[in-house]
Parts: sequence; structure tokens; C-alpha cells
Amino acid sequence: MTTVLYRANGGEVVKISPTNQTFDQRDPAYWSVVTNPNFPDGTELREGGNGPLRVLGFAKIIDGADCRNATQPEIDGFPAAETTDENIMDRDGAIDLFQNHPRFRKMMIAFADVLKDEINILRAEHGFADRSLAQLKNAMLNRMDEDD
Repeated sequence: MTTVLYRANGGEVVKISPTNQTFDQRDPAYWSVVTNPNFPDGTELREGGNGPLRVLGFAKIIDGADCRNATQPEIDGFPAAETTDENIMDRDGAIDLFQNHPRFRKMMIAFADVLKDEINILRAEHGFADRSLAQLKNAMLNRMDEDD
């Protein structure tokens, strides 16, 4: 049984396993696995066996039930899909740090609390109600963006 690990965003194949590797450690939000696809162009994924990915004639893409050679325009799109995934992972990691890592959370909340106090001084000068720390923390979580 052959398994193929590929990027869910764009279909770029990164590994072909002839030994039924399960890829259990993958994050299914970004990586998918297909079992026993058709290989109309063979199973060689890298030039010379150890060469770089994304070489025309070797780069593969999942296309329905086929694991076929990628065209040059498809290969040209692989880096953008990879960057998108990395940016989303960075955003999700930042949110996780802010919500769950005790030291990072303490530092960020202290920073936000200082900013809140300064902002509230300015808001009071203009007749606006104070912001709470909870409002500021929620605003920070909502502001975390994969494009930063």
C-alpha cells in the first residue's frame, strides 16, 4: 500500500511512502494523506532521489485520484500556498502563546494593562468611557492576523 503526504492548500506532494507510512504526526489542518492513488507519471518525487522539491518533471500534485507531475504554473503556486500556511500557523501559535503559555501570558497582560491605563487617560480627556483589561485582551486576540 502506498501513501502520499500532501499540502491540503494547493495539493503539493511532499512525500510518497511505498511502505504505508501513516503520517500520524501531521496537522490535518494543513496536511492530508491519500492512500493508493494512481501514479500516471511514476513515483519519483525528487531529481536524483535526493534533489530539491518543486522541479519540473519531478514535482507532484494531487489531482483527484491521481498523483501526477505538476505543471510549471502549479509549481509556481506552491510557495504562495506554503507561505499562507506558515502565516496561519504563526497566527495560531501566537494566539496559543497568549492564551496558554504562563510566562508569555503574564508579560503580555502586564503590557496590555499598562497600555490600558495610558489609553484610559486619553479617553477620559475626551469624555469617553474607560476600556477594561478584558476588552483590551479580546481586541488583541481579534487583531492577531496571519498577514502580520
